[in-house]
Amino acid sequence: QLSSGKRFDLPSQDPTAAIRVIGIQRDLEFRDQTLRNLDSSQGYLNVTESTLANFQDTLTEIRGLGVESAGNVNSEEERVGWVSQIDATIERLTAAANTRYQDRYLFAGGRVDTPTVSNVKNAIQFTGNDSNLLTIADSGEYVAHNVTGQKALGLISDGVVSRVDLDPAAIASTRLADFNGGQGVSPGAIQLSDGNERVTIDLAGAETLGDVIERVNTAAPLSGRKVQFSVSNGALVAGYEDGAPGQLRILESGTGRTAADLGILAETPSTPLPIIGTPLDPILRPTTLLSQLNGGTGFNANDGIRIEQNGKSYNILIGTAVTLEDVTNTINGSGAAVRADITPDGKSLRIRSTQSGTNFSIGESTGNLAERLGLRTLHGQVRLDQLNFGQGINQADGPDLTFQRNDGSEFSIDLVGTTTVQDALDRINNHVVNQDPATKINASLNAVGNGIAISSLEYVPNPLGPPLTTTPGPIKIRNAGGSQAAWGLGLIPIGSTEAEASLVGTTYSVLGKDPNPQEVKGVFNSLIRLREAITAQNTTGIARAVELLDQDLSRLSLSRGSLGVQQQRIDDLKSLQEDNQIELKADESRSFDADLVQTISELQARQASYEASLKLLGNSSQLSLFNYI
Repeated sequence: QLSSGKRFDLPSQDPTAAIRVIGIQRDLEFRDQTLRNLDSSQGYLNVTESTLANFQDTLTEIRGLGVESAGNVNSEEERVGWVSQIDATIERLTAAANTRYQDRYLFAGGRVDTPTVSNVKNAIQFTGNDSNLLTIADSGEYVAHNVTGQKALGLISDGVVSRVDLDPAAIASTRLADFNGGQGVSPGAIQLSDGNERVTIDLAGAETLGDVIERVNTAAPLSGRKVQFSVSNGALVAGYEDGAPGQLRILESGTGRTAADLGILAETPSTPLPIIGTPLDPILRPTTLLSQLNGGTGFNANDGIRIEQNGKSYNILIGTAVTLEDVTNTINGSGAAVRADITPDGKSLRIRSTQSGTNFSIGESTGNLAERLGLRTLHGQVRLDQLNFGQGINQADGPDLTFQRNDGSEFSIDLVGTTTVQDALDRINNHVVNQDPATKINASLNAVGNGIAISSLEYVPNPLGPPLTTTPGPIKIRNAGGSQAAWGLGLIPIGSTEAEASLVGTTYSVLGKDPNPQEVKGVFNSLIRLREAITAQNTTGIARAVELLDQDLSRLSLSRGSLGVQQQRIDDLKSLQEDNQIELKADESRSFDADLVQTISELQARQASYEASLKLLGNSSQLSLFNYI
């Protein structure tokens, strides 16, 4: 002990202390590793913070350029210079977004070996994800050591979320935890009673609705009659196996609420049988069958949706899809730069764009699947003031739209008081002077894709009617007075004075462009929109781009602030771990290190005893026979 400074060399010399020391040493190794983890995390966050500071400084400079370019008098040379500067900035910030530290891309989320963004046809494509990377900071405690590109830079659009209730019906394989909007079913027992006997059925440990049905159907009979549960139209149905009438109550066991959560609570005798429970309202899961949706009626598998993005159209058919996961996989594999999934609350489908600087919309391909899924981006309930990226349709006092009928006559529409797209369509269709079937102009949403369609039959002269004072021909649409509503509704191209219908068969039609495109709201989108607006000398577009840059700068400030909080937390955790190490080493020393004072004292005592023994032995060895005479 004196030479090594340790109380023992082998665990067998002091098993109790050895077990304690081994546990302490393992804990110390864990603390050492967590400190290394925290040091590494701090390194990642430091590099992230300096990169975001570079982003913020660069965007502040470009914002000044945007404010300067908003002037009405700018030369062509100035615009070319500004566009070149923005292009250089996009290239520089693309490289910054792809910053690597220790062979890992900082802003790619969980895809640490994949570049965060890439250039795709004058757009910026996000190829990472928005997952946080966690490191072990203590027993059961984790700390994020990254800032995702989505959080800091805005690389994924707001989700186009299903606005309709897909209403999945429960089936035997549905998990109990998914019922009641994700609140689940309280674990416990239920009681069955026929008025004479009572049976308690323990449902603790049941995972699916099928488990509940099996336990009830295999339980002891009531007065010789077996109770049978089944599921129909998303709800439990209870009765007797023989199908004969009788009394049946389903009660809670004690203070539980399992029967209520299963929608089958029946505290008074039910006559007639069976007892039909309430729908169980499960949330959506990737494994949810399409046949479960719409209360069990499903969807027409031959229908599809159309995604339009960056000048391309992607027609997505779900004919072979069986589950929601099949649907999302089909959308994600369509070639469009989108991500389809189920919202975190499990109540809706969601589609998000990952391409900055381009318009994105969801419309119909065949049938009306996009509308029934609630994913169509232009629908009747879209507010007019939300169109055109929130700029509305710029109405004027008095009439807003002028239509030339197929007989050459005209009428005008005043959109005052309309708030939604459907209101505008109804105002056109129901106008008092637009009710003659021969000349009626019909307004509706495009059957394919998005946009508003204006149609009318080809004019057929009425031989019995009065002669026309106008010239028949294609229907036409114009802005009325100082209104810009026809541009805002996408009925005529911006800058054009009118739109003339095309004749297909016997029908004239004008297919407007989508006035409600979606976009990614982030750094690269703002820069690209500013470049486009400067090139087009669009002062309104420049002002909007500057507002987007303000939002980006605010997002960057918040991200850098959260980085500071994360770094402070890591500092606190490191300090805590170092204090824990000191305490653990003290405990290890008390259990393993020898007490040198005590050891030296014991050694001296043993030495004195040993020397006395040797002296006694020496004296004893010199004795002879004469010593005993």
